[in-house]
Amino acid sequence: MAEKMIELEVKVTMEEMKKIGEFCRNEGVNFSEWMRELALKEIERKEKEKSEKES
Repeated sequence: MAEKMIELEVKVTMEEMKKIGEFCRNEGVNFSEWMRELALKEIERKEKEKSEKES
């Protein structure tokens, strides 16, 4: 199954964008891939917390 990519708009201030840009350059990461990874990790963490509370 092929992945379908969609564009996502992220609203940030100029100061935030400077910090994000600097971080991405220093870490050698692509912003979109980094945000996707962060979001998926957070979802996984929340689901784990929820399942632990239900046990």
